[in-house]
Amino acid sequence: MRVFFKKKLKKSLLNIFWFRRDLRLSDNRALFECAKFEDYGAIYIHDVNLQSQDDFSSLHRDFIDESLKDPRFKEQSTILTELVCPKIELLDYLRTVPTKGDQLTNKRWSTEYWLSNMIVREKIQFKDFLTISFYKPNKDIIKQYADNNHIKNVILHFFYNTTRPTNPIRIWFFNEREGMFIRQGKNQNLELVQSGDLHIHILLERPDFHWWRSTRNRNITMSKRTMNKIWEGTCSEDELMRESLTNHLKERVIKIPKSKQGVDIIDPKSIKKRISYTNKSLSSVEFDKWEHIDFEHSDLPVCPLTRPINLIHSK
Repeated sequence: MRVFFKKKLKKSLLNIFWFRRDLRLSDNRALFECAKFEDYGAIYIHDVNLQSQDDFSSLHRDFIDESLKDPRFKEQSTILTELVCPKIELLDYLRTVPTKGDQLTNKRWSTEYWLSNMIVREKIQFKDFLTISFYKPNKDIIKQYADNNHIKNVILHFFYNTTRPTNPIRIWFFNEREGMFIRQGKNQNLELVQSGDLHIHILLERPDFHWWRSTRNRNITMSKRTMNKIWEGTCSEDELMRESLTNHLKERVIKIPKSKQGVDIIDPKSIKKRISYTNKSLSSVEFDKWEHIDFEHSDLPVCPLTRPINLIHSK
């Protein structure tokens, strides 16, 4: 996506012209009318629906990309050019675009595709999928973001103690509201989903087990059954680390109950399915922006809009 600005904009309303199928700067009545305003901009977005049509090929996309980079276009437009979202290399892009009858279109498909592509591009290796429920859970999403910050610090403390490396493990947070899919169809009279309790899902990388075990003295809590399995040599590295992390979270996060339902850590196996599961709220009629992704506390290498953190969750 590219945005073209006439000048440095003030904090006021902005008139936007949206380029669709062509990039005409002359003989364009709509652009001419838009340019009459003091503050205006123009935007071009690669349209997924357009690129899924039979008469659209990769040659068309390359031509559009080159046109946006063409210095003659910049000179003739007399407006500054800013690349808002970096171009993402899409593998077999046209083959993966959903058809018109596909239910995973628009916001859910594009979000899942963006996250999945980022995992591949950044070589992220998620080893654990956590589901955390709370005693007296939050209903306010902003308060949940604050709790996520504390939970992230607890997880990092478990792996690194007080000294964190420059490149720690990457963690992604997803919020889910209970009852998200209840108030649909014939159930329109049920209470609004905004009052539903929140719980979270976490995708988590993991440091090398032998490094984690041998680098620093650390206090870990495990069951007697697990200790017996260690002595017998039948306890796996995954089992030891997951049980220790579970107990660590329960001890240091007051809102997590001590029961088995408090923290559930499993092998993510198919990352694609986990990404789809954590984004299922996008298919709900009660969807409210992208608040289910905690952008501020997730280690996403590229924010979808590359804007300051303090603006990500603004209403």
